[in-house]
Amino acid sequence: MITRLLKRPAMILCILLCTASVLFGEADSVEYKVKIRGARDNAVKRAIKDTSRTYMMRHRPPSTIGQLKRRMEKDVALIETILEANGYYDGRVTIELEEDESPLRVYIRVKQGESYRFRKVELLFTGPDDERLLAIRPTIRRKNRAVASDVFNEQRRIVDEMARRGYPFGVLNRRSFEVDRERKVVDLVLEFDPGRLANFGAAEVQGLTRIPEKYIHRQIPWDEGERYDSKLVRDFETRLLGTGQFGYARVQPLKNGVSTNVIPMQIALKERSMRTIRLGVNYSDVGPGGKIYWEHRNVFGGGERLETSMSGSPIETTWEGRLIRAGFLDGRQSLVLEAEAAYETTDAYDSTGAKVQGLVLRDFTPNIQAGPGVGYTYSLVDQLDERDQYAYVLFPVQGTLDYRDDRLNPQRGFQMFGRTTWYEDTQGYHSFLKTEAELRKYFMLIEDIHLSAAFRLAVGSIDGTDVTGVPADERYYAGGGGSIRGYEYQSVGPRQDGTPTGGSKLMEFSAELRVQPGSRLGYAAFLDGGTVYNDLIDNDENRALRYGAGLGLRWFTTLGPLRFDLAYPLNPDADQKEQLQFYISLGQAF
Repeated sequence: MITRLLKRPAMILCILLCTASVLFGEADSVEYKVKIRGARDNAVKRAIKDTSRTYMMRHRPPSTIGQLKRRMEKDVALIETILEANGYYDGRVTIELEEDESPLRVYIRVKQGESYRFRKVELLFTGPDDERLLAIRPTIRRKNRAVASDVFNEQRRIVDEMARRGYPFGVLNRRSFEVDRERKVVDLVLEFDPGRLANFGAAEVQGLTRIPEKYIHRQIPWDEGERYDSKLVRDFETRLLGTGQFGYARVQPLKNGVSTNVIPMQIALKERSMRTIRLGVNYSDVGPGGKIYWEHRNVFGGGERLETSMSGSPIETTWEGRLIRAGFLDGRQSLVLEAEAAYETTDAYDSTGAKVQGLVLRDFTPNIQAGPGVGYTYSLVDQLDERDQYAYVLFPVQGTLDYRDDRLNPQRGFQMFGRTTWYEDTQGYHSFLKTEAELRKYFMLIEDIHLSAAFRLAVGSIDGTDVTGVPADERYYAGGGGSIRGYEYQSVGPRQDGTPTGGSKLMEFSAELRVQPGSRLGYAAFLDGGTVYNDLIDNDENRALRYGAGLGLRWFTTLGPLRFDLAYPLNPDADQKEQLQFYISLGQAF
């Protein structure tokens, strides 16, 4: 037995440590608190808290005062480096331990001194002169504070600017950082080696198993022989990922090792499953609703995407289909074919109709898309005991700017959408122009608890005829979960004998305060408002704004936030019910 133990020194050490713990107990730790004094610059103070071992490990106290003092000694040089990185070259640091206090106090005393400024910022490029490179100007200005992070950001920006101008392999060659302590200024010189001027060469596609290479090639936004531009490469990469067909997409230039300006491009892809099916449920003032959605991202074997869905509620049944062919006539264009059939029976009207249209949408950037189209719509509409048959040829033009950080739960950025459609009558009624626009804006207020604010503004106008010449199912209505919460569906706006008649003008707005203190639960407070009116009634009541307010609960899932909203109408008119409205849906309200 003893012989076996002697052959296992690790076991012997464990036994000795356990025995010592039993006999003598665990050593007491040295508890202490940290105070930072004199750091007027918040960036300096944050950096000290993020990097100082004395501060970061205050909740893991050492066993002895000697160990604590060693932490303090190592932090002096570290904090002085932080001061220099933030432009305080005359800064000094002392760290003192007050042993008479309980618990012990560690004082980090900072003397920042005066911040140094840039006196000269110069950019140099080796090799032959190129006007496009010489046009690059520094964003660091004279008299800016000499902050190291600004210099590193400038280096990365200029390398990216060189890649935008045809030099994909540019690097920083030399950085000169001369400090004049007498005048408290810094001279900065950045010298870059742009490398060889490059033109786009042949593209090699890797990783495809089901989608043909020609689908990728027809979407490439550059021509062979064209001067290299990294923005085209990044936008193409984003576009490929946005199709939903690929879980991985990387587009990059390759060094060919020969003396030619034409460089090959590598497009590395990893395909996802081509089919998706989703089920959804919701609840609003009209009752429960549901939706089934199916998508095939390579339906004909050429990268075509087919989307189809069926939704239903007590007042509406709708089928929608959409076929998208990317790379239509141009690498940045898509042909979008849409079809819709719907049956509605609301308080305002009953309608049975169908619509088909085709659009050519161009991605000007990954965030900006616009294009025209043509379509046809047919409907049978009953309102106020009258049935009418309508048919129109449609000429839509639409555009979208989308700079949101997330589609289902945005917290930063904005989105703008606009569409105008000319309805050319084919049944002896009136032709008209229908225009609508919407702006959504998101702000992050407090990062730690994910406190954000969201705002929405929507406007619409129908011109070319009065409201009686517009089909009831094409007019504007307001009220409900996607409009003014707190009011029943379509209840805001003009009425005739208690029946909503809709209007030719629309204005809606919403403001929400959202907070997500944990990983799962979030909360919201909101105010909605708006009105619908028409040109046949001219009085204050017709244009009066209606307001609704409420509170919401958000349950965050992998698919997005599940939304529960409770809303109340603040100033309903005599025909509107003054009662709480309850809504359930997936995704934020906007």
